[in-house]
Amino acid sequence: MFQYKLVLVKNLALKKSQPYILSVFSGVLWVLIFPRFNFEPLAWFAFIPLFMAIEAKTPQNSALLGFIFGMVFYTCGLNWVNNTLINYGNLPSMVSFMVLGLLAAYLSFYTALFCYLINRVCKNNRGLLFLFAPVLWTSLEYIRSTHSELGFSWLGLGYSQFQTLPVIQMAEITGVYGISWLIMLVNIGLYIALKTWHAPDKMGAQFLSVTLLVFFCWWGYGSSALGRHSPTAEKTPAIVVGLIQGNIDQFMKWNPAYQKLVISKYRDLTLKAAQSKPQLIVWPETSLPLYYNQNPVGTQFVNDLARQIQTSILFGSPHKILKDGKSIHYNSAYLVSETGDMQNRYDKIHLVPFGEFVPFRKLLFFVEKMVEMIGDFGRGKKATLFEVAGYKAGVSICYELIFPDLIRQSVKDGAHFLVNITNDAWFGKSSASYQHMSMGVLRAVENRVPIVRAANTGVSGTIDANGTLRDETDLFVEVAQITQITPRQRTITFYTTYGDVFCWLCLFTTALLIVTAKNNRRTTGAD
Repeated sequence: MFQYKLVLVKNLALKKSQPYILSVFSGVLWVLIFPRFNFEPLAWFAFIPLFMAIEAKTPQNSALLGFIFGMVFYTCGLNWVNNTLINYGNLPSMVSFMVLGLLAAYLSFYTALFCYLINRVCKNNRGLLFLFAPVLWTSLEYIRSTHSELGFSWLGLGYSQFQTLPVIQMAEITGVYGISWLIMLVNIGLYIALKTWHAPDKMGAQFLSVTLLVFFCWWGYGSSALGRHSPTAEKTPAIVVGLIQGNIDQFMKWNPAYQKLVISKYRDLTLKAAQSKPQLIVWPETSLPLYYNQNPVGTQFVNDLARQIQTSILFGSPHKILKDGKSIHYNSAYLVSETGDMQNRYDKIHLVPFGEFVPFRKLLFFVEKMVEMIGDFGRGKKATLFEVAGYKAGVSICYELIFPDLIRQSVKDGAHFLVNITNDAWFGKSSASYQHMSMGVLRAVENRVPIVRAANTGVSGTIDANGTLRDETDLFVEVAQITQITPRQRTITFYTTYGDVFCWLCLFTTALLIVTAKNNRRTTGAD
């Protein structure tokens, strides 16, 4: 009798803990989908354990399980934040883990809200669930990625498929958020099919059929688009680009004792790249450890070097102006032409919170920035186009690459290709550099332009207009990488022209389904 009761207690405990185990398991699966694990096929069913965990639960319990899922996913997926905070923010380990926990908790709020609304709105309505889950997830992902200067799109579901090229081609219409919508549609479709497979009305087979039809139509479109947008399909001649990866230690960049060493390293790598006769050489973000155009020696050095190799040099350097008696610093990109003349300058628009400015400064007066500059950075006003070898190039700096609406502005203004310069040394040898590069893949497909990327410590490389990654460098190596791109000459994409129309449709559909479900419950007296 005692043994029977013991088994009963164990079974009861297991049954109570099962939803939590499933939500944790789902979070772990999602960690494995992103770089550097890259088990991308898991994306198509990784949400099923979470859906099993929240079925038949109250909306409040569903929210808790969604929060647990988010904490596992974001804490593990963003663990590189600790490297940045400890090694460059000089925070104690305990404090850095607290900061990571707060960031993960904020992002997990969205997954908790997702699970809460699914149970609150759909209840046992399978058809409504099939329609509601994809548009709800897409809407929440869009809101947390784009709203205000604190928007954060890192680890958006669509980015997980950056290597599955047929899937991501639809981004030229929907943006990356359309890929997130498809992933959620497949997950919810497979879940419902699994739960209703043995139903007398063959509902499981119907849901599975619709899910597979949408997926294979999507795949078919992508397979066709891959060929149309390959570099060989373009009739314009390719241009040769040299990407300079200096591998400068973060502690050396602004130390005056190492200034000559840094400059000579970029000179030597540039001369090496010049042997391949490129039309453009790109240095990383803040590669020049001085204020170009305000430091006579440094300015003369860059101008003379471009004139010597007869090649335009695009590079990152800070810029400073005086306004109302105060110095305002800008994180900028310059282009010096082959004649040694400064052609144009781009000032970074979207700054990194706590890296280039302190949000809510009056409230967080005790928080210092992690970058080795004085005061908050100024913000650029608009996208700037540079003339290179008869083409127009749009430039983004570091963190800006993760914002689709910002990047498309350059292409909408006429850019034939894009350049991203960055310094990912903050990330160490973590997965963050690879996650960062993967987001560039979706920017290339959304706008159908190639992207060249020069990173101080890697990953540098090229992304074709169909999302193919080429000529990638290893992390923390010194290299002069030679690559080729075929600038865009075709009509700009739907996404470039109109932006996040798909997301606004998802937001509208989400609101409509919530209102409709609420009215139906009132009519039936279910509330």
